[in-house]
Amino acid sequence: MEEEERFPPLSSSFVLKDISNLKTPKRITKNPQFFTACNETPRSSSSFRYRSRPSLVPSSSRSKAKAKLKAFQLERSQSACKEQLKKDRSLKSLAKSLTAWLNFLFQNPEFCGCDLSINGCNESNVVRVDSAWRSPKRMRALWWRGEESENVVADVSSLKYSSLRSSLKDVCSFDEMKQRMQVYLSLVSCKEAFNVMTQVAKNIDGGRLTMKANCPIVTDVGIKEKATKILMSYNPIWLRIGLYIIFGGDSLISPEGDLSSVKDISFLKMIIEKQFFSHTGLAKAYAYNKKLEGLYRPGFYENLGNIILKRTLLLVLILDRAKSQTSLPLNYGIDGVDGGSPLLFTVSSGIKSSRQVLNNFLSSDVMHGEGDLLAHLVTVGYKVSHQQSALVEFDFQVSDLFLDLQDGVRLCRVIQLLRHDSTILMKIVVPSDTHKKNLANCGVALQYLREAGVMLCDEDGLKITRDDVADRDTELTLSLLWNIFVRLQLPLLIDRTTIASEISKIRGFNMDKLNVINSTNLGMLLNWIQAICENYGLKVDSFSSLVNRKAIWCLLDYYFRRELSCSNKDSHETRDEKSIMSTTDYTDAVHNFVLSQKLTAILGKFPEVLQISDLLEHNGAVSEKSVVVLLTFILSQLIVKKNVDQLNFHKMLGCNCQTLERRRHSLTRRRSASTEAIVRTDRDLDITEDATKKFKIIQAWWRDMTERNYKSVVRPAASTSSCFPARKTSIDILREKAAIVIQSHFRRFIERHKSLKMTKAIGLIQTVTRAWLTVKKNSALNKFRFAGVPEVPSEVGRLVKFIGERHSFVNLRRSVLLM
Repeated sequence: MEEEERFPPLSSSFVLKDISNLKTPKRITKNPQFFTACNETPRSSSSFRYRSRPSLVPSSSRSKAKAKLKAFQLERSQSACKEQLKKDRSLKSLAKSLTAWLNFLFQNPEFCGCDLSINGCNESNVVRVDSAWRSPKRMRALWWRGEESENVVADVSSLKYSSLRSSLKDVCSFDEMKQRMQVYLSLVSCKEAFNVMTQVAKNIDGGRLTMKANCPIVTDVGIKEKATKILMSYNPIWLRIGLYIIFGGDSLISPEGDLSSVKDISFLKMIIEKQFFSHTGLAKAYAYNKKLEGLYRPGFYENLGNIILKRTLLLVLILDRAKSQTSLPLNYGIDGVDGGSPLLFTVSSGIKSSRQVLNNFLSSDVMHGEGDLLAHLVTVGYKVSHQQSALVEFDFQVSDLFLDLQDGVRLCRVIQLLRHDSTILMKIVVPSDTHKKNLANCGVALQYLREAGVMLCDEDGLKITRDDVADRDTELTLSLLWNIFVRLQLPLLIDRTTIASEISKIRGFNMDKLNVINSTNLGMLLNWIQAICENYGLKVDSFSSLVNRKAIWCLLDYYFRRELSCSNKDSHETRDEKSIMSTTDYTDAVHNFVLSQKLTAILGKFPEVLQISDLLEHNGAVSEKSVVVLLTFILSQLIVKKNVDQLNFHKMLGCNCQTLERRRHSLTRRRSASTEAIVRTDRDLDITEDATKKFKIIQAWWRDMTERNYKSVVRPAASTSSCFPARKTSIDILREKAAIVIQSHFRRFIERHKSLKMTKAIGLIQTVTRAWLTVKKNSALNKFRFAGVPEVPSEVGRLVKFIGERHSFVNLRRSVLLM
């Protein structure tokens, strides 16, 4: 009964009503008792019984709270945007600084502390073409040992090559060619080349290896241009050497001018056309008429084809042997960059091997009855093996950091230079033109970095993988490069013992060097700059404080100003007059950062870590890591390399200090004890003269730029002004003097112009007067009979003739009017 009361039976009308509702949706009531797809949650019936309790907070207070909440959210979003913008600027600045560092490392690895020598031999990294490359094992012995050398010399100078001498009599002089070959090839290589050419000459003279009868390489213009283009694919340096060995002529190997200029390229083309593809003696012997060129008797083109064939095979063989002998193996570095000799073929040409030269030059259109020419040449012992790899042609210059590093090749080059380990070059794939190859090269680089102890994670501990570098992830790629700089580059530029001594010297007491030496490289760098700033009352807590322009000012003033004091008594007076730095630049970040790079560049090659455009845009540096890179190279130049002592900044500023002169002369007398010291002193004086000019140019440029761009200079505090007085010479006085000089020169120019004009007019009047007097004195001229007038030289004669003719014309006119 209870169940029936709870669920009463449904009537038939109700059932029919529900069935009809399947087609026509029933409208939802305002207060449904079940959950639907509406946005509001259904309220229970009790909610209609009781009215909601009113809030205790007034409506005005709630609106103010909402407004404060919105303002707080807006401030948070603006702060987040500012932080993100600051972070983006810092990353962008760091990317440019690391790009400058990488380019400097690729171009000047020796200035980054890299060792390119092989087993201590410094001559191995010299790129030259007149010496054979020797492996470390062969460096311990002589180039050629006693009996072997004598036997080779006897074989080369013997008469066993008489047949080759007679065969090459129309090609070149064999004895002179042999002497020229010994400059660029070893005796063993010369002997091998002569043996090979003996067999090749026999085949050519016997008719088994010949060109077509009409010699299309000379008669066909298209084939001749193609052959010239193939020969021009050689590097101009090597092509000149090859032509010099065959034809002679010292003008071919003269080092004057740029060998790759348009003028020199045209010169080589003319030699190929007039000398390589022709023979003057043969043309005279086969000519029908010596006065008519182009008509030759039968047999001329066959003999000319044999001569050109011998020249071509001899040229390719000599250049292949010379390059193979002087090239640097890959396991010791990149040929043409780390040592060895220049590239045999130009980068822009499509020919990259000696075999390709022979196949394209002596094609089936030129040769007679030849299928596979190289197979035929191998049977007679003619083999060429040089193949120019893509790695030696690779351009390591970095323009777009993340795009250029994604292939992993430049990253491997950085590791090879900093670790002095060339085995990594043998594992990379070049050219890396697919994503799979990029991943393989990046994986090799990260493996070597892991072995070197470089952290493969960023500051937040996120791991760096090869996919991050290949996919050009900005933050992780920069973190990887920064870790490489700290782990591999800093130890090469920083000498821990020298820096510890310098810090003790700066602070003025014998501190415990053990604590300094045991700190990290970055810690020693921070201690060095802290010690300098302590002398100026400036506190530097971390590297983030270096973005402040004052620390760089203190660094420059300490190393480029403290040496200018003439004596201890009046050091402040001399320092104020002759100081390089000015107190007005104490807070000028752009001036201080750029001047730090310019002054250090005088001491030697120096990378532009902070670019002027970025400094002007942001009014200083925005990345503390970029400043760390800058300070590292400054420290290397000032402390480690001791280049400050080589420059006399007193002479740059015109200081006439007798104490310093006596000190410098005493040091010179001490150093002049040996001959090497004298040579070194002379070289330092030359460097000083050149550096003086650079310094004055930089100083004048900065004064002008500071005056134009920073007219309202913020003066330092009173305490700072008392410590560092302003200079006595102002820019206004210099400008006034410059204006006076310009005005005097301009007035002198005007007066000189007037004087020259007056002198010219006086000369003309004198000439006319002399001519008139000559006419008056000469009786023949008075009678106006010009036929008998003697010739008078120069301008006077011309005027005499003119006046006489004028008088004759006037007399004739009068007679006509009278008649």
